Amino acid sequence: MKRYSIFKNGVFIQNLDGLNIPLVCFKGYNLYIMFKSQSGISLIISYIIMIWTAFFFYPKWNHTGSEATISWDVSGYYMYLPAMFIYKDLKQCSFQDSILSKYKPTPDFQQAFKHEESGNYVMKYSMGQAVIMLPFFTLAHLYATMDSRYPADGFSFPYQFGIGFGMLLYGLLGLFLLRKILLCYFKDKTVAILLLCYVVGSNYLNYAAIDQAMTHSPLFTIYCLILWLTIKYHESPSIRLALGLGGLVGLATLIRPTDIISCFIPILWNIDSIKDLRPKLQFVKEYIKYFVIMGIMALAVFSIQLIYWKWVAGTWLVYSYVDQGFSWLSPHLYDFMLSFKSGWLRYSPMLILPIIALPLYIKKGKHKLAIVGMILLDIYIVTAWDIWDYGYTSGRAMVQFYPILAFPFALWLEEMMKKKWKTIVMVILIAIFAYLNVWWTYHAHAGNIQTSGLSKAYYMHMVGRWNGTDEDKKLLENKHLFYGTPKKAIEMYHNDFSQDSSANAIMVDDNLKLRVNQELQFTSVYKVENTHNYKKWIRVSAEFYCAQKEWTEWWMTQFWVHFKKGDQVVQKNWIRIQRHIENDKTKVVYLDAKVPADWDEIEIQWWNSDGNKELFIDNLSVITFDE
Repeated sequence: MKRYSIFKNGVFIQNLDGLNIPLVCFKGYNLYIMFKSQSGISLIISYIIMIWTAFFFYPKWNHTGSEATISWDVSGYYMYLPAMFIYKDLKQCSFQDSILSKYKPTPDFQQAFKHEESGNYVMKYSMGQAVIMLPFFTLAHLYATMDSRYPADGFSFPYQFGIGFGMLLYGLLGLFLLRKILLCYFKDKTVAILLLCYVVGSNYLNYAAIDQAMTHSPLFTIYCLILWLTIKYHESPSIRLALGLGGLVGLATLIRPTDIISCFIPILWNIDSIKDLRPKLQFVKEYIKYFVIMGIMALAVFSIQLIYWKWVAGTWLVYSYVDQGFSWLSPHLYDFMLSFKSGWLRYSPMLILPIIALPLYIKKGKHKLAIVGMILLDIYIVTAWDIWDYGYTSGRAMVQFYPILAFPFALWLEEMMKKKWKTIVMVILIAIFAYLNVWWTYHAHAGNIQTSGLSKAYYMHMVGRWNGTDEDKKLLENKHLFYGTPKKAIEMYHNDFSQDSSANAIMVDDNLKLRVNQELQFTSVYKVENTHNYKKWIRVSAEFYCAQKEWTEWWMTQFWVHFKKGDQVVQKNWIRIQRHIENDKTKVVYLDAKVPADWDEIEIQWWNSDGNKELFIDNLSVITFDE
């Protein structure tokens, strides 16, 4: 049997023969391993998976436009650095047009907004992420200035790679720290399983190895550091640890202001019941000066943001999210957790396990108030945000809290491993959830199945599959889709628009067609009466052509088919056309609908969704069939 031992200052403390890790953290111990520990092997495997994913599966720094490392939200976190150190134009951001034109990180300048009172641009996001990116930005900038192949403009390849690789390092550090923390409370085998569950079975893999420049993986690491220093602080309080904790809480707040709640970890630590309140209060009273130092340090770190706001906008506080906010009295709990559109637990189901383990943790766990209280507070805050889908990114706002969720998760794993039948159930659940996470991660970046903004119909049809078609994507908007070739179909309506006199009608190659564009957003409504000869299905089709395809989903042309009874719409069916066509090619696209029981007429119309691309439409047809 493999034997492990813990030594403190060279003195033997305890065998790890049965993987019995002591439930206290020893200050300054050295772990001498005669053979590699299971959690150590798990950590190495996790590192290999993350590094392979980042460098070989989807090296985001090799991509351009909105798929580059520095794009979308990341470009907003990062924009402080080139604005300050390269262009020296943090107030007006006059370089924005050239960057957007050349690198296209976003469709327009979303990284900052014009502050009316001052006339200056104010960055949308707080600067914490830019602060932790600074070392890697500096190295990338030095490299770009020495290599003539790359412009030193803040967005060329050295910057993309430098930021992506640097954020990956933060992710690797986070796992190392999480293992170190959990070994203070749980068995080595438990920690080994949990690390792999996070890396293989949760969206942590995506946000640590692919979208690593988002805030979530660095915050994961910061929360690990806060937990570790909290443990050490409660063993032996000191000014050094107080400064560290305060600095980390301030940094977390500087990255995402809502993460000011991280201050509750040291405040609520070591409280398991009401009887623990008195000793905790005595501890705080005894070391009150250290807690004050924590607060001062946290404020000092966050004051960087306050100084920036005062300098650029003339006021100490700026709400930079403009029209976005929180619904504190009606959080979007179900939508955030389980919706088909972007539900956290639906697309990262491994995290169901620590959630269902909360009652168990309340009964048997350590530091209950800090752990359970933080989890509940986290969920409340992220679900109260009105943009609850966080850009269709499947619960990314919870990733930084996974170190806290690891406590009930690990306890659940240990309870399940006490009996053979429970172990079997545990293995089956973990295997299924890991499969679904790998499926989601693959298709989010490399596959042909959509993984965000889904409908129930599309999700239920495609979940777990590895190949999809354009036809399947009709289920994203339309709940009905007939697979196969209709038999004994009867055409009930046809319109080649040759007699159309609407503003949308235009002659193209001696053929009258309809068009929608920036000026002509809607077509006329085309009506088909119910002759009571309709079968179970209808298929509405038309020919579509565009010279330049619209790629942004919410600007794609919508194809509407509405069944009406009098003035009442009894059934709506619709799809987005540009999902199914290509540039400079004419293609017939159809929309299927099951015929409702009672209706008078069908209304058919197209809307360009406020887009600016032009689309041509011809030969509208309606057929009906049973199968």
